[in-house]
Amino acid sequence: MYKILIIEDEAPARKKLQRYIAQACNSFKIVKEIETVSDLKVLLSKTQDFDLIFSDIELRDGNVFEVYKDVILHCPIIFATAYNEFFINAFEANGIAYLLKPYSFEQFSNAWNKFIRLKGDSAPNYNELIGTINNFIKEGQENNVEYKDQFAIKSAKGIYFLKVDSIVCFQADQGIIFAFDETNKRHTMPQKVFNEIELLLDPKKFFKINRSEIVHRKFIDKLERYNKNILSVFLNSDRKILKTSQNKTSDFNSWLGI
Repeated sequence: MYKILIIEDEAPARKKLQRYIAQACNSFKIVKEIETVSDLKVLLSKTQDFDLIFSDIELRDGNVFEVYKDVILHCPIIFATAYNEFFINAFEANGIAYLLKPYSFEQFSNAWNKFIRLKGDSAPNYNELIGTINNFIKEGQENNVEYKDQFAIKSAKGIYFLKVDSIVCFQADQGIIFAFDETNKRHTMPQKVFNEIELLLDPKKFFKINRSEIVHRKFIDKLERYNKNILSVFLNSDRKILKTSQNKTSDFNSWLGI
């Protein structure tokens, strides 16, 4: 029986993992489900009695690599995330597969079968792991990703089209996603999962500054220090003021080239 730890802060994603695991394996036990970085840190300080970890990366209180960099892990990890920039971090943290949300059962099954193969080996096949990571990165660089240039928005009168270039920022609030345009008008987006919005946007133009807000580079007017690790972001001639999360500030500065 395989003992499995799930690290995921979104209930639908946890249910999907559970369903896929049950389809792929007849004998397993989910020993724990973790939703925060702080809980993960506590758990790994007490036990690593797992055969496999399924791990998201960005949780509600930070990034899991804050924990993984400080512990010696004794089991492999299959990462399941909406972020495509952590391949190397994943490999360094015992990652054997990288599932990019939304992933299919076929993709999950390939990752699971790799775990089974490695579990049967006397030693991990690191050449295979390195090749997998390198190929995944190469494929991502070579794919010509088409990002949205407009969104179809439903209204009481019908459907209208919101141009992406006119969107100042996106905000998620109690399960509803809003886009704010340059006139500060609010538009209700058809997407229900915030990470889906991020995947549809050009990462050179848009940046997710915290768990529920994405900003458009061209509408950033100025930044001010809110506290030691958080920035106030002034958008659209100061009509909107948002704040970075602590774990996003450094990456945000790098994205801006400052």
